[in-house]
Amino acid sequence: MKHWQLAGLVVLLLIVVSYAFWPTGQTPDPELDIKTRSQAPLTQAINKTVKARSPITTAEFSADDQIDPYQDAAMRAQMLQVADLYEAASKYPHFSQPITNPDMVREPLPFEETEVDLPFPVEGSDAPIRLSAAVDRYQYFQGDVMTVRLLVTGAPADTFVQANAELSSAVGATPLVTELTATDASLSNFVGNFDTRVAPPGSLSTEMLVKIVVSIGEQQLFTTVPLRYTQAAAQLVAVPYVRQEAEYLLIPLQYSVNQPGYYFANAVLADAASGQPLLQLQTEGQLPLGNGVLMLKAHFQALRAMGSEGPYILRNINTYRGAASGETFDVPAGSVQPQFEIQGFPFSQYDDVPYQDELAGERLEFLRNLGGVDDSSDEEPNEAR
Repeated sequence: MKHWQLAGLVVLLLIVVSYAFWPTGQTPDPELDIKTRSQAPLTQAINKTVKARSPITTAEFSADDQIDPYQDAAMRAQMLQVADLYEAASKYPHFSQPITNPDMVREPLPFEETEVDLPFPVEGSDAPIRLSAAVDRYQYFQGDVMTVRLLVTGAPADTFVQANAELSSAVGATPLVTELTATDASLSNFVGNFDTRVAPPGSLSTEMLVKIVVSIGEQQLFTTVPLRYTQAAAQLVAVPYVRQEAEYLLIPLQYSVNQPGYYFANAVLADAASGQPLLQLQTEGQLPLGNGVLMLKAHFQALRAMGSEGPYILRNINTYRGAASGETFDVPAGSVQPQFEIQGFPFSQYDDVPYQDELAGERLEFLRNLGGVDDSSDEEPNEAR
């Protein structure tokens, strides 16, 4: 079969599977039109077994579109890999998954994620001048201080370098202007701040730019850095009263809520001593105006699999309010601090109860059938595995 046709069949299969197996239970609030859902694994995507599939007859293919057995075997092998991954993940709740690859949850360093690096040719020189500019994070909230960093490389020796930055919004220039201060004698590293608390009301917008002008001798160079600025839908203010209950470590997230609605939160639970990320946690729920709590739950079996009784650090916390009916975008929530210390408990205090998912077996059988392996028979697995 031609490559593009095989790819089309795979995409069509995934769409059909997603539609057929998407959860059909009631949503927490039928009036909400949530645009972005929590990052649940395959557990939430497949809910029941396909009972029958219509075969594709050879009449539907031309003589030039014969099935390539090697492509088919490769696809079946990939499906079996998906089944193996699902089988491993289904041992734990979707909201409390062990982190087997720490690189997947690496937190970007300040300035790393927003850096803009541009070369500027210099007449008579093969090496350009480079301006690397960045802000310390992409998303800011009302009242935050924005920090701007600039790195100038390739400037001619003994040339005076000066840099200024201006914050510009969708409605025009703002009065927030700062001279970037050199932090070294070579005049290559510069830093400056914008204090949004002194900005006039209505002067800042959601999408903004930091415009930087760099004077190198008599030459002027320009660069920009984009960022987002908004009022936080809610603010994570505390993690009070962490406790062990039955087979779970319960971690309550307390919010000061500016916009009531349906919220999603996810975070990484890490070992406090080694810094190793242990579990990816997630939760969701309705938060009222004022104060509200979302509960993260770490399953004992997942904690034991990662071999840490604590204490822990809760970090990489991401919370947002799902877009309601008539709204276009989700709204992010902030936090008073980037991480929180979490108390640990001896494994002996937990109820040693394995996690049970009643539909996991049916989902796994469905995935293995897609890969050409029938778990209900005694035959040897397909060679593609």
